[in-house]
Amino acid sequence: MMKKLKKRLSFLFVLCIMVIFTLAFSLFIHDAILSERESQKHYFERMTTLLVYQLESTDDYIDTLKAMENSNDLILQWRGNDNTLLYQSISPDTDDMENLMNAFSAELRKVTSTSSYDDNIHSTQSGTFTISSGGKGLYYGIQADIATNNGELYQLYCFSAVDNTFFFLKEHLLFYIAIWLIAFAAILLLSRYLIRKAVAPTESAMQGQKEFIAAVSHELKAPLATILTSSELIGRKDKLPDDIKKSTDIINLECMRMSKLIQNLLLLSSIDAHTWTLNKIKINADNLLISLYEKVEPHCSFNNLHLKLDMNDELLPTLTADEERISQILEILIDNAINYSPSGSEIQLGADVKKNIFSFYVIDHGVGIKDEDKPFIYDRFYCADKSRTQRDHFGLGLSIARELVEMHNGTITLSDTPGGGCTFKVSFPL
Repeated sequence: MMKKLKKRLSFLFVLCIMVIFTLAFSLFIHDAILSERESQKHYFERMTTLLVYQLESTDDYIDTLKAMENSNDLILQWRGNDNTLLYQSISPDTDDMENLMNAFSAELRKVTSTSSYDDNIHSTQSGTFTISSGGKGLYYGIQADIATNNGELYQLYCFSAVDNTFFFLKEHLLFYIAIWLIAFAAILLLSRYLIRKAVAPTESAMQGQKEFIAAVSHELKAPLATILTSSELIGRKDKLPDDIKKSTDIINLECMRMSKLIQNLLLLSSIDAHTWTLNKIKINADNLLISLYEKVEPHCSFNNLHLKLDMNDELLPTLTADEERISQILEILIDNAINYSPSGSEIQLGADVKKNIFSFYVIDHGVGIKDEDKPFIYDRFYCADKSRTQRDHFGLGLSIARELVEMHNGTITLSDTPGGGCTFKVSFPL
């Protein structure tokens, strides 16, 4: 139980911390992307300004444009003062360039024009616009009016593709994955350390409790046997008064009840100490069910209950398990059904195989178990009957059954029987 608790606490701790870390890390990455784009934008503005300075003082416009275009991945368009196209980058196709120019012109019209020059005195350039070209990504764009040293006037349109998020992440993906994995490993180790420290007092208390129960159970066996033997010797005397005979019968009954409790406690102590071993053999399931039926049917008849054995025409496959423990599991479930079934009702015992899963089932038509009690029925000493009128039950039977099932790597499930009652199913992988 403590192992499951520690696993769940570790899982919750790691999950919560990693969710917080991942959110913070994502914000960091988002800010890094924005910073990278801002740096790219400033670089584009500097390159455009540098190109304007070069074009103002050169007569070889085409070579200057090509050199800047190739070295900085720019998309350029060079026009004369009469809007005549003098040069255009050949990398984008005509439609893309037209879409880019249309989108840029639309953005330019939204603001007051900053492009003005006084005849041939100086050059000016617009601010930087972020535009979309027909859904093919984002671009930075600048328009400049250039007055050259020889007095000629030109228009320059300069564009640069904006790196998308995927491109940025691709460059740094391995680094970010490494950081995330290192953080995960560190938090996982930290969680194990903290959870181990946190539950250590509880584990110590539970271990002491288990050792105490095991020791007391073992020590009670000897005096209990003495009491039972003495009671039997008294009961064998001839001509005992009826009240003494009745008292010895009560002593015998309570001793047997106490002996059953001690056996269950010792069994659970052995399981907790991991000293219990299973003697797994190949079991003929049909024979096991028939033997179990013959063993418990008289008990059912004594309580005016009808035990029905569901047998198929086809033989069940063999099951590798501890036959004695499988019988013990089913006896616990049948005993539970007997104690909570009304007189005259039916109890079904059977097995089936579906999708390589072998299942035993016990179905009763008794009072059933309330939904609020179902999560706790496998807890030790838990009784759905809060009044404890069922004195033969200590709240250990289903706990023992689950422990034995899990030792076989199986599962035990509870469902409501149609019309009332419980259906317990014990499943094992074949």
